[in-house]
Amino acid sequence: MSELQNTPYKISFISGKGGVGKSVLASNIAYVISQMNSKVLIWDANRKFPNTHLFYGVEPPIRLGDVYKGIVPVEKAIFKINENLHILSDEPATFSDDEEDKFRFDDIYRDLIKKTSYDYIIFDTPAGLNNINVELALISDLNCLVITDEPTSLLDGYALIKVLREYMDIDKIKLVVNNTIDYDDGSDIATKMNLATEKFLGFKAEVIGIIPYSRIVRQSIIKQEIFVQTDPDEEISQAIREFCGLIIRRTSRTFLHTNEIVN
Repeated sequence: MSELQNTPYKISFISGKGGVGKSVLASNIAYVISQMNSKVLIWDANRKFPNTHLFYGVEPPIRLGDVYKGIVPVEKAIFKINENLHILSDEPATFSDDEEDKFRFDDIYRDLIKKTSYDYIIFDTPAGLNNINVELALISDLNCLVITDEPTSLLDGYALIKVLREYMDIDKIKLVVNNTIDYDDGSDIATKMNLATEKFLGFKAEVIGIIPYSRIVRQSIIKQEIFVQTDPDEEISQAIREFCGLIIRRTSRTFLHTNEIVN
């Protein structure tokens, strides 16, 4: 089997501002995909304030900080949540130089691809823009821009697209609308974003997920639980599963097309 065939499908969850629910979505989505007979690594790429591991109620003993320092190889920092779901997490509130980390990230990522085998890598990125965020956007097959109806979320999301288009194919950016009242509300929020991107950037982002507001999200954070596991029948859990089904169907076609090219 070729190295190309071994390359995982990479998904980044990005946002222009914090507080839009990006990390909660990434954690629950990673869990659902792992339950669909896929091997998933969720990589908490927030080098300053990593918190993804908290949603699973785990404390990985070895963190990415030790990998960046050259103390351990990247595979030693991988923590097993269940058979198909693993996590890479950093130490909280560590100081780092973004430019230096960009080059260390390149080495660490290549080493990870060589030494492990995953179907999907899901990157939970810090809000806004820095060198690593740009690097993640470039290597990812799909960038899920999480937005809400807050004006700052839409403005900062627009600004993020405007910057990223200088570095990458912005067709890889799709919208995930979070904390919506219903489907129509989510569509209206996405329309607000796309009115600006179409007018000033000539780009209309496809909406691939509309996730409803639910009180169980806050409860799951406090309890350090994955709500799709504890409350599978809630509307939000169903929306997450529908989103993951879409991802699986899209990537199945991608993998099939890649194999046809290789063979």
